[in-house]
Amino acid sequence: MSSHNSEAAYASAEIASMIQYQQNHFFNGIGTTGAWSLFAGREGGCQWPLADGVISATNPNKQLNIAFEFKRINEGVHGILTALGQSYAYLEKGYDASVMCIPGKYSSHNLPGEHVKRIIESTAPDIPIWIFVYDEPDLSATRPFQGKLTCVRDITLASCRTIQRSVNTTTSASRVTTLWAHVREGMSHPDAFFRFCQCVKIVSSTGESLDMSIFPQQLIDAVRRIDPNANIFKYLSNTSSDNILDMAWRKVWFSYYFWKDLIPVYTNNGVYVVNDVTTKIKIDHSTYQKLFSGRVDSIKNKLVDKLNNGTITENEAWEYYAKKVRKDAHSYREVIDSGLYHIGFLSPNGELTDLGYKYVDACERSNSAYQALPMEILRGAVLQNGQFAALLHYIFKLSEERFDNDLYSFSAINNNGRRTFKHEEYLQWLLDYFANTLHIVQQSSLRAGGTRKPLQAEISFMSKLGLIRSSRYRIGSGLCIDWPQVETSLQFFNNL
Repeated sequence: MSSHNSEAAYASAEIASMIQYQQNHFFNGIGTTGAWSLFAGREGGCQWPLADGVISATNPNKQLNIAFEFKRINEGVHGILTALGQSYAYLEKGYDASVMCIPGKYSSHNLPGEHVKRIIESTAPDIPIWIFVYDEPDLSATRPFQGKLTCVRDITLASCRTIQRSVNTTTSASRVTTLWAHVREGMSHPDAFFRFCQCVKIVSSTGESLDMSIFPQQLIDAVRRIDPNANIFKYLSNTSSDNILDMAWRKVWFSYYFWKDLIPVYTNNGVYVVNDVTTKIKIDHSTYQKLFSGRVDSIKNKLVDKLNNGTITENEAWEYYAKKVRKDAHSYREVIDSGLYHIGFLSPNGELTDLGYKYVDACERSNSAYQALPMEILRGAVLQNGQFAALLHYIFKLSEERFDNDLYSFSAINNNGRRTFKHEEYLQWLLDYFANTLHIVQQSSLRAGGTRKPLQAEISFMSKLGLIRSSRYRIGSGLCIDWPQVETSLQFFNNL
């Protein structure tokens, strides 16, 4: 089952690969020759107009972002003119170039690519817009658009005019994320998505109401020492304005994460003891997420150790704590609201979409994000809008090819004589292939010795959604994808 989003993902990846191998022609005279590295991703922000994808090109001393616009044949022949207008708009938004990818033929138009090329050549022949046309993709292939794309407007970037942009647009096209929705292990919980969407719904209709009494005096004083002019709510939630998303984040942060009983660092009856209260965010049906405590390296635990050792004062402890809370508020917010935008629950203006309202309503009916209906809506949105269906496609097809050639790839016989699967080697192989052959992740994400393992967050998230079987890996097949669940969720989503 294919969608506009997944086909756009496959096509942008293939074009990124084509440009990578023809970079001296495409970038002729720009940057260090032969040193360009490309990957296909998506916009990190949500400012209109929104591209279907972004092809990011990195050179040692230069960074270029190319907007990608994709049309399917069922969008009709008028879609080619929409794509042309959007391609111009992306240039004004701040992109260095645009790529249009449209069907090679419609029932009512035999040469749409040539048609659009003539329009551009007769009006703005030096505009940095490339046109690709495609034959019907082979969705059973690892790379569905391989051998299916033809470039009908091919000019070198150096010979194109530079588009003048307004001051406000210069940074709007600078953030690029992975092809699939951004998630992080330990942050991207269904209940976190529900509560943020619910708070967007509430502040959209009733505005904001904040209660100062939740803060201990020591924390109020600490924030004043750090910044005498700071609004404590804005400081501790790391928000700066009163737009919908900032108000919603403050509501969710102080109601569910940094809430009254969790806030104190310690209790003190002669000896300092960590205040180990959990958040109100559920990570499954019954377990609440911990934040700022619970591990030896948690901020509360470290500060309490120092207080008991006499190596820090209470005032210093509260100041460290306030700074850490502010920093983590930003990290959590960035993951959660960008994820919700990518899966189609939030609109560019910060309000809930129709799909977002359906999701919140489904959660509110049972006051849980973990019941069958909200989980099905979330799964479908993640697969379709979040383009996790494309990620699963690539994992499955690459694994199938690898294990068809060598059934025992990534396995070894242990000391007990049993064969075991070395899943970390397998995931590193996938990530290397994604970067070097498919061009769907950035080379810099292949950092050695990093604390995050390859695809760790994505696989943990898909497992939480039930898209991967409980025994995650199997010798001879790799990642155990629950295809019946994937198909059911996509079918459900298409009928929503």
